[in-house]
Amino acid sequence: MMNQSKNHWLKNSGLVAAVVILALVFIRLGFWQLDRAAELKELQKPYVEKPVVALSDVASPSENLKDSAINRIVEFSGQYVAQFDAPGQIDNQEKVGTWLVGLLEVNGGGAILVVRSTQAEELPKGEIFVQGRLMLRQFEDRAAKSQDQLSRLDPSLLVATYNLPVYDGYVVANSELLNGKALELKRAQVDPVKPKVPGYYWQHISYVVIWWLMALVVVFLPFYSRQREKKVKGILN
Repeated sequence: MMNQSKNHWLKNSGLVAAVVILALVFIRLGFWQLDRAAELKELQKPYVEKPVVALSDVASPSENLKDSAINRIVEFSGQYVAQFDAPGQIDNQEKVGTWLVGLLEVNGGGAILVVRSTQAEELPKGEIFVQGRLMLRQFEDRAAKSQDQLSRLDPSLLVATYNLPVYDGYVVANSELLNGKALELKRAQVDPVKPKVPGYYWQHISYVVIWWLMALVVVFLPFYSRQREKKVKGILN
């Protein structure tokens, strides 16, 4: 009798623990979807431009670009050491074209890719002051790579060729100054990059409801089963 009572207690304790764990899991999944919905709503707000900063204040050579650095307008100076074509690039008007990209050795150390123009230009000699938007590197090839052509805007493609530590990402130049004089070039026009959260706002909200309903089902199902067993036993007796 005592063993039966102990086994019954262990069985009930195990059931309660399982119910609590499952309910907490479903509740947590609901809050996760709620957070995703909030993130999506936040991303739908217009981008607010932040103050211009020095490149070295938000990034460092040979380090991954921080999320907080992406889209910042940065400024820096140095000298161009090489220039490439980057085919298959898309501007903010969805126009596909070849961009002119320079590799600039930054004063203070390191090198960074700079999108200079949407048409062919001579590589300037001397110290250049650049201001532009810092973007996340590209991960998918847009063209074949060759000596004078980049398959994508990714500084890691040049690490083996140039003995320079490189900054992650690239800069789309808004302006360039050579000896204090502005270089008048046809600039690439891009919009700030928005991080992507999969799904739609109401889709995430619907998942919140589903997960929390599942938590309620898990909590009340054992009570329902017990009541059903009692009713069946009452009928049989």
